[in-house]
Amino acid sequence: MSLKQINFPIKLNFFKKLFLLTIGVVFLTIITSFIFNSLFLDKFYIYRKKQNIVEIRNSLVNVINDKNKLENYIYFAEDSFGVKIDLNFIPQNNRSHMSGNKKIFNSLKINESTFKIREVDGTSGVMFIRYYERLQDGYLLSIRSSMAVMAEHIQDIFLFNIFTAFFSLIMSSIFVSIFSKKINRNIMYLKNSAEKIAKLEYPKNISLNSGDELEELSHSLNEMSKELSVSIENLKLFVSNASHELKTPISVLCLYSQALARGNVSEDKKKEYYKTMLDKSLEMRSLTESLLTLSKINSPDYKLNKEEVNLKTLIENSLEQFDYLEFQKNIDIDLKIFDLFISGDLNLLKIAINNLVQNMLKYSPEDSTIFITFENNTITFKNPIYFNKVININEIFEPFQRGENALNENIDGSGLGLSLVKKILQLHKFQFDLAIENNSFIFNIDIKKTD
Repeated sequence: MSLKQINFPIKLNFFKKLFLLTIGVVFLTIITSFIFNSLFLDKFYIYRKKQNIVEIRNSLVNVINDKNKLENYIYFAEDSFGVKIDLNFIPQNNRSHMSGNKKIFNSLKINESTFKIREVDGTSGVMFIRYYERLQDGYLLSIRSSMAVMAEHIQDIFLFNIFTAFFSLIMSSIFVSIFSKKINRNIMYLKNSAEKIAKLEYPKNISLNSGDELEELSHSLNEMSKELSVSIENLKLFVSNASHELKTPISVLCLYSQALARGNVSEDKKKEYYKTMLDKSLEMRSLTESLLTLSKINSPDYKLNKEEVNLKTLIENSLEQFDYLEFQKNIDIDLKIFDLFISGDLNLLKIAINNLVQNMLKYSPEDSTIFITFENNTITFKNPIYFNKVININEIFEPFQRGENALNENIDGSGLGLSLVKKILQLHKFQFDLAIENNSFIFNIDIKKTD
């Protein structure tokens, strides 16, 4: 069996992942610190020592011509920086005082310098860093500094790093444990809330006070829960209403078709039965088409097929399509609109205009006048209505919502017309408003004309 075939049933929750990640980062930081100390600390120490010696050398050169200042600075530098300074004037013909450093100074030109790291006597084991320079006017400068301090410091730093490592791991473990448990508790709360939403339970007041993205996520979940709750209730109501609207014509079709199939209908009644069945079939087709259109345009990825549309032509065609209602109820039409071209979806705008015109004709009393006008970039549909005590404008745009006029006057309809109109106008980003004043139904649409 290969390693790829072995399944390790190890599942780490968020708390463990965060805990291990943080401890891993702390441990990696400590290891990196140890490696850098081991490889570069002594080199950095020597580099800093050389820089310090060069600064001392520059200060000496500045006061070399003033004997008192020179002596005072040498005393100060040796006491403060822990160095040993030798500054000797040796003429060119006198080399006797150079002793063991003779070869080094002889190899240097004037104003040339060098560093050497070595033991002084070769027996103590203590390393020194020494600076040599041949100055002008016969001066030979030597600055020596012990590196024993470096060895002591490296050992102290190593011990201190070990102590710091253990302390950091312990403290980070404590704080990370507390912090990750709190985060994990908040995540589990959001997880449980999301699971309730998935089960259509819709918890109320999902909230966190963490001051971070989890708090924002809790607000989003809360809003989602509310919106889903309302949407599901509306969907249930929509399905119930649709079923109710379809149930009646289907029942009539079944009843009449059964009666015709059994031969229980007299010849003079058959024509009436057939006409009723046709009317109910057309009613069902109209309702089904409206439901399909409403479902399609409510899709989030629905896109308008825009083209140049003449609203005047749409309105005139719609009035011609429903002229049977006009003649049947003896309704006059006051049309004051000129050629009006806009950019929009022709099929959808046709549906919206047809619904508005049909509603005007259906809900207007007999021997009345309807008005369709365009003024100040606003097209207005105005028609008188039967007296109604209660009309809720906020609910009239909801699917299957019909006013008391429709019910009291036995006016056919499904209550989907204004729902379609509202959605179509919203898709086109047209502003609209509805008002009922002096027993008149007034629908205004702000139109932006194309050039």
